[in-house]
Amino acid sequence: MLVVDEDIFTSCRDSDPGTLDIHGMFDLSNLSTSMDADGVTVDGNSTLKWDIQLKDRVQMNVQIFYLDRGTWTPTVFSIASRDFCKVMYDKNQYWYSYWTEYITNDIKDKCLNVPGTQFIHRTFVLNLTASATGTLPEGRYKAQIIFRAYDSSGTERPTRICMEIQGDLYKVRKSAEAKKSLPFAL
Repeated sequence: MLVVDEDIFTSCRDSDPGTLDIHGMFDLSNLSTSMDADGVTVDGNSTLKWDIQLKDRVQMNVQIFYLDRGTWTPTVFSIASRDFCKVMYDKNQYWYSYWTEYITNDIKDKCLNVPGTQFIHRTFVLNLTASATGTLPEGRYKAQIIFRAYDSSGTERPTRICMEIQGDLYKVRKSAEAKKSLPFAL
């Protein structure tokens, strides 16, 4: 998937009151992004701004939408984490290879819960790829990412974060010769 916006994230449209975007979550003034044919190069640091508490449970939901004739249509693809802080640095999670793998400072105990925490990144190129079974049409997609925080009594905090990443999906096709060299048919 080729990300369409060099800034990577955009605000969610028609959000509920109390919803912040990426700029409500992070101060990105020390983070730079630039786009080329390989993807979006990310360099620098971000500082957490979201005003929640260290003991809060952070829930994350991601829903994938397809742009069909001008209307964003939900797909069957989604990711949910009831306690994102427990799996934020889990190497088996989808987001690890696209984000948390590149955080170089030891802030695992702070997750997204301590305003002022600085996320120091080593430079990386964001290039979204995935293997999927079934038939996905090529075209424009977006991932809508929502973070919610809950206090120790289970009450949702008054602010939540909603951001989107849009991109164009292209299927990678194997050449006929590559198929012939495999010991099985694709």
